[in-house]
Amino acid sequence: MPAPPPPSTEHPSDGGEGGVAQPASGGAVFVSDARPAGIVSPARPSGGPASWLPGLAIVGIVTSAVLMMIISSLGPSAGEPPLPFVRAGGLPFFTRDHPGPRLVSYGLWLAVVVGAVGVAAGLLAVRRGWRPRPRLLITGGLIGVILLMVLPPIGSADMVDDAIHGRIAALGHNPYTMSPGQLQRTGDPVAAYAPKVWRNTDSPYGPLTTVTEYLASKFVGDSLGGTIFWLKVWNALAFLAVALALDRFFRSDATRRARAHLLWTVNPLMLLAAMAGGHNDVLGVIFGLLGVLALRRLDFKDGLVAGLLIGLAIAVKAPYGLFGLGLVIAAWRSPRTIAGLVLGAAAVDLTGYALAGWQSVTSQLADTGRSSLIEPWHLVGLVVPYLGRATITQALALAASVVLLGLLFWGLPAGPPGLPGVRPVLAVTLAWLVWSPHQHAWYDVMIFPLLALMPATRLDWIVLARALTGLPARCQAASSATSSSRGSSCTWTISCTTT
Repeated sequence: MPAPPPPSTEHPSDGGEGGVAQPASGGAVFVSDARPAGIVSPARPSGGPASWLPGLAIVGIVTSAVLMMIISSLGPSAGEPPLPFVRAGGLPFFTRDHPGPRLVSYGLWLAVVVGAVGVAAGLLAVRRGWRPRPRLLITGGLIGVILLMVLPPIGSADMVDDAIHGRIAALGHNPYTMSPGQLQRTGDPVAAYAPKVWRNTDSPYGPLTTVTEYLASKFVGDSLGGTIFWLKVWNALAFLAVALALDRFFRSDATRRARAHLLWTVNPLMLLAAMAGGHNDVLGVIFGLLGVLALRRLDFKDGLVAGLLIGLAIAVKAPYGLFGLGLVIAAWRSPRTIAGLVLGAAAVDLTGYALAGWQSVTSQLADTGRSSLIEPWHLVGLVVPYLGRATITQALALAASVVLLGLLFWGLPAGPPGLPGVRPVLAVTLAWLVWSPHQHAWYDVMIFPLLALMPATRLDWIVLARALTGLPARCQAASSATSSSRGSSCTWTISCTTT
């Protein structure tokens, strides 16, 4: 569902009910044309890009991707969950070289840092006039996606957990009431590889995710590697669909087209999250992005279409409800649009979650109660133990998110003309992810496509820095999610963590 190019800003429409929504000159601040000094598009320096910037971008991005592929192909390690070895011709492909935990850890850290530097250099070069050919960027992204698709997951054991949930569903059981540990006790060959820390945890994902896991398992039966391969196929299709949507939207604007591909298509941090790590968050991104792009006119029809798409995103993972909240804020003066949004999302999610059972809701609610290493409240709890309580942390996170949301509404520039939802959806999602007690580095896949739709601002560097600091923060003992016999003393390894 490719979106048309951004309309000209020379003759903006009035917008309003039934018209093309444009940034208003007054009213709510989140649709203001004002560009305060806080977050503004920097002026492009005179002259072309420094000769070294494009080269640094290419070297950094390619080196990062190659490092990920090498580490993944070396086989199970401190950063790669154990999988049954498949001989020549089987997928995913890997050798059995047993790399040491330091090599894997430092290699992944280097991939993250070098990749972030490459993206930053590319963004700066584009601002200074560099115009890489879109076909080359798309081809590079496609090659990276395909190669990572046929390699095992690294940096996380999520895909093993996902494959087992698919196996449970394929055998006719309910992954929301049956845990991987219960299936493991039956002697099932797939469940034998269940990550230790999540063996007694039911599926924390929505019904649409369960369908993709079910299909992957059905295609290959009791092959864990084959199931993971098909899960990566779904991720690859979603990742490339996002790249295509961004490319089509900016097809008439060479500058923003190149920037969008640097932020998403060839961004090693996104490739690590969606393809190398195999996190299913990317399945929700494509539906959420299309939902934002679908709301072009503030009327019931566009609201309904956007609501249906956002409903599909929520059926992947509940946090995509943030996209729906952002669209409701964008349409706050149009009751018909809001009615369409609510009706569309409700039609999808009430049906999907009803078919999956009430447990599909309660399991996701239970998952939101867990904290993670990269959330900002650990330090607060260490300094003031009372503030480390779950209920207190949730309240503080909500308050901090509201404050940040106000600052973003005040400081962000106007979004693309004719797309009223981009700016508020980005503000709502970013405000919550920054302060949420439950977050992981790969949640940033929700942010980067929205950022690509916005004008280039200082926020590019802030979001890139957040991704840079978050991805290596998975450091734990490597055995925390795989087995208790390996790497328990390697406190500086990037571990196979889940959710």
